[in-house]
Amino acid sequence: MNAHDVMWYGVLLTMTVAYLMALWGARAAKHHNVPQHAQWMIAACTLVGVWLLGYVTKQVMFGRDQFLGTSEEYWQYYIPVLVIHTSLAVTTIGLGIANLYTGLTGLRFGTGVGAMVNGVGRHRMQGKVLVGTFSGTIVTAYVVYVMLFRWVPSQ
Repeated sequence: MNAHDVMWYGVLLTMTVAYLMALWGARAAKHHNVPQHAQWMIAACTLVGVWLLGYVTKQVMFGRDQFLGTSEEYWQYYIPVLVIHTSLAVTTIGLGIANLYTGLTGLRFGTGVGAMVNGVGRHRMQGKVLVGTFSGTIVTAYVVYVMLFRWVPSQ
């Protein structure tokens, strides 16, 4: 396996693990386990930061990967999926930063039930939207990967 493939798999794996950690953190919040929620979400955010660093490194080292299908397939399938993926990813990162800030600055006496005094409603609402955008980002990331590396070009 070459370095390019290792980077791609690392990026996909890191993003998937961060997603699963965030889902586990959301589950903890649903069960009112605030300390565990905070731990999982901070770990997931840290992993997203590692993912972002790995993705940027991959882009700098190897450049953009080329779609190998026909021009028609490129414009009809690849570009719409890539635009949706990019939009969801940017939205997810922005919402994630905002929600992390809201969660951390709304704390009163550390973590625990009733620890958040300001912005708890906004934090919950943003969190629900964030789960949706992160889910869409993950799904479209795998679709982009399949289109780039597993798509059989029509020749």
